[in-house]
Amino acid sequence: MSFEQAAILILLTSMLIVFALDRFRMELVAVGGLGLGVALGLVGPAEAFTGFSNPAFVTVVEILLIVQVLGRSGILDPLAKSVSSVASTETGILAMLCVVTASLSVFMNNIGALALMIPVVTSVCRVNGIDSRRVLMPVSFAALLGGLCSVIGTPANLIVSNQLAAATGRGFAFFDFAWVGVPAALAGILALLVWPRRVLGRDPVVRGRLPPQSLRNVVSEVQVPLGSPLVGLPVAEAGLTIHAMRRGGANLLHQRSGTAIEPGDVLLVETSLPHLESLLVDAAASLPHVVADSAGAQRVEAVIMPESTLVGSRIGTLDLLHSRGIGVVAVATQTPRIEGSLADLRLTIGDVLYLIGDQAAIDEAIDEADILPLWPKPERETAEIRWPPAFAFAGGIALAAFGLAPPELAFGLVVIVLAGLGSLNLRKGLAELDWPILLMLTTMIPLGEAVQTTGAATVLAGGLISVLPADSPLILAVAMMGIAIVITPFVNNASTAVVLGPIAIGLATASGVSPELLLIAVALGASVDFLTPIGHHNNTIVMGIAGYRFADFLKAGWPVTVAVMATATIALWIWWM
Repeated sequence: MSFEQAAILILLTSMLIVFALDRFRMELVAVGGLGLGVALGLVGPAEAFTGFSNPAFVTVVEILLIVQVLGRSGILDPLAKSVSSVASTETGILAMLCVVTASLSVFMNNIGALALMIPVVTSVCRVNGIDSRRVLMPVSFAALLGGLCSVIGTPANLIVSNQLAAATGRGFAFFDFAWVGVPAALAGILALLVWPRRVLGRDPVVRGRLPPQSLRNVVSEVQVPLGSPLVGLPVAEAGLTIHAMRRGGANLLHQRSGTAIEPGDVLLVETSLPHLESLLVDAAASLPHVVADSAGAQRVEAVIMPESTLVGSRIGTLDLLHSRGIGVVAVATQTPRIEGSLADLRLTIGDVLYLIGDQAAIDEAIDEADILPLWPKPERETAEIRWPPAFAFAGGIALAAFGLAPPELAFGLVVIVLAGLGSLNLRKGLAELDWPILLMLTTMIPLGEAVQTTGAATVLAGGLISVLPADSPLILAVAMMGIAIVITPFVNNASTAVVLGPIAIGLATASGVSPELLLIAVALGASVDFLTPIGHHNNTIVMGIAGYRFADFLKAGWPVTVAVMATATIALWIWWM
């Protein structure tokens, strides 16, 4: 093995480990890795920027821009009402939501499909008295399953299609993935209807009540007034998880035994939302820094999406909220370390903000910050539904599906049409994209190509051939799928496809197997991401909304993973061998 081959493998392995640790921002790790690759001579200076012109990157940007317009068009607004009228049981409602989500994800990226469906899911759960914990994770998984079925359904599919085109001169057709993806998605949805509800949430609640949010703990800052029942209680007996205490403006070591709560103490607490609400209603506590609690103030729940400008910001620095008189009542956060004050809390993807203030001001701030309102869901009149963006998107899908134009050109035309119709402001739309993910994608593409150009893919393929039966294409495909499934719960699916795609091509060349077979196996395995909340942003988002624990994904996701992998193996044998 040459120096270049060893260096690119060590570099990529190290980057995947750092990605999985989630200690540093992914775009910084990716840019740093690319810079190191250029410094070591693994990637040429000119090739370092080829990711920005790669068709996979261009298509992902176009799809994200189109999804922004579709999200504002209101075409899914009637769905929340129709679900309850068509399906009368929880299983029927869940089936409809999963099928619709998976169908949307066939034609747009997974995050976009989930973002369109979250308001529908929360509305349906509230109307029908269903615990949203029993629905949100299956819907997130359904979005990932739908992405298996088309070349644009997920970045992994686009990446392996471009890798195939570079190796053979022809990429995958729009629905080539559907021969395996559709049976795998159907098997996965059937598993979703049977298994996750056995391990998630509680039994359905009485129709008409709000779904139980007591399982979602929130962090808030409260002040203890004179006469509060909390006064005089030892910290350990307050019925709250107290992360910090301030008395007279100074921090107090409240962990000392015998420390009791006194009037005027400001507590950084973690508790259930209903418990916090009862403390505020009973005047046992007040919100020291929220001045918007007036008769006309509105309460809104909103989740931090991957493209939000609030990701990484501290609550105390959110001028777009504070300048509009919007108060932060509490945050359902996934941050493991909570200390200091609420103003010091750093926001992450999937965190849920509980805001209070003037409704118009909140609506304006939500639009500017790119956060998704969960409740109350803004109501739209049927007359406001705009169909031209949907028709334009359908036209782009038709061009790509029938091979009349490559995806990057077909959806580029859709973007031009939407801009011409005034439905898309390109300057604003580009500013609202999830640039950390896109930057990571553009930097990983040249490194993935270096695996091929340095010959490292050939070396790894030879190693796999020595331990796998080269005369059994199905075993080779299952092996590549299995490797991808093991990696992708800890690393995003695009990086998994970038790294494993060249190895699959090298393995196909060494064994005489069709590269299409192995690349589809890689793409499918890279998207079967049901075991952790960190491998895909969809899982991270619903974890924040529903208050899932890390282990919930493993308990609910392993049967879905087994069902999808078994069905995909049979479909690969039938259609691609």
